[in-house]
Amino acid sequence: MPIGQRASHIIKPKTGPDDPELLETLQEALEQTNPDDLITVADELAARHERFVHRLAEPDRVWTLAGDDWAWIARSVTVARRHAVTLVEYLRQHNIALPVQELLHGQGEAAHRVAGFVARLHGLDSRLRLELATGLLHHTFPTEHWLWTRWLWDVNTHTGILPLLAGSVHNLVADDVAEGYVNVGAVTAMSMRFAEGTGLLTPDLVEHPRRRPFAADAFLACAYSIYLYGITSWRLSREFNRLLPTLPNMMRRLLGLPKVGG
Repeated sequence: MPIGQRASHIIKPKTGPDDPELLETLQEALEQTNPDDLITVADELAARHERFVHRLAEPDRVWTLAGDDWAWIARSVTVARRHAVTLVEYLRQHNIALPVQELLHGQGEAAHRVAGFVARLHGLDSRLRLELATGLLHHTFPTEHWLWTRWLWDVNTHTGILPLLAGSVHNLVADDVAEGYVNVGAVTAMSMRFAEGTGLLTPDLVEHPRRRPFAADAFLACAYSIYLYGITSWRLSREFNRLLPTLPNMMRRLLGLPKVGG
């Protein structure tokens, strides 16, 4: 959201990522959130991780993926349905088994493998390429790799939940994709220190071996959902706001999980 835009209960006049009042307001909202929502979403992420492991953890399995597998992967790494459709159409036209195998199982630092993968996928929006690359890595090997989605840090617009929680864009700006990937990981780790003050990182989440790898995903999706609700409640009527997804379902949408309930 551009600096200087009109206020909501999240965004105040003349605020940006470096405004401490924005962080204070966000933290107050997070402290009123139910920690069970994060636990539920982390359980769903853990279940999906098992499906990624089945399909991608072994190098040779990449070559056996069919059209339905790629469609499921596309839905898992994107936020909006239109992005998933765009990605599915691209995957149907291009055989990316080799780039995926090298991304997941190749030699060298992960940051350089991500950069190489992004460089090879011509004709696709750079943010979709990043979401596919980091989604494949993180959902398959969540303890070793992290996400880089546009709602975390969008290099085109300099927006996302990470600069809000970090207090500025300074630690995220990079000269290339590899450096950017490293920076996103570092700021993600920094953001979890902010999360400790919210009461959302309960032992049932961060000490549970199956949920722990997805604690950051769940927290950051929760924080960004609250941020979005703050903007939307200012822009739209109360009647329209009632049509918005519940907080857990907004988190699911950000994380590429299917909606639960009506």
